[in-house]
Amino acid sequence: MIHQTSISFSLFSTLTAVQEVLVDEIAPDRGACRNGWSSFQRSCYLLSRSEVKWSRAEQLCKEEGGHLLVVNDMDELDYISKIVEIRFNYWIGLVERHNEGHWSWVDGTDFSSTETFWDEGQPDDWDYRENGEDCGQLHGSNVRKRKLWNDADCNLSYRYICEARA
Repeated sequence: MIHQTSISFSLFSTLTAVQEVLVDEIAPDRGACRNGWSSFQRSCYLLSRSEVKWSRAEQLCKEEGGHLLVVNDMDELDYISKIVEIRFNYWIGLVERHNEGHWSWVDGTDFSSTETFWDEGQPDDWDYRENGEDCGQLHGSNVRKRKLWNDADCNLSYRYICEARA
């Protein structure tokens, strides 16, 4: 009886430890962020569940006190890739506003000073519905991997990611 209790306790302890590791790996850290937002480095992130056009997404992020996601480095992209739902596309704060091929970030960060993570063959400005593709998104996928960028028609509706300072 003592041996069986010892095994049960050991199994319970192991399962508890595994659960804690999985929760730490999957659940985003809220840190100093508001409820519903997750924290990484010095930023807070809000993942939408609704799908809207790019301009509406940026407006909604501003109403929340932030802006669409600005990807500053691979660590940030890897973090975001872990917390998004992999099958969905998400608008980010990347936009081609004035000249073809000249991308900019919505927060004013110099695009040429940040790493780029375009998916293979992107940006391609494929003439989708004659509007071109002037807004950045994270590509959806069926497998867990680093999310990569795609240029998309700004008038399509996708989920979006807001970012604000922590």
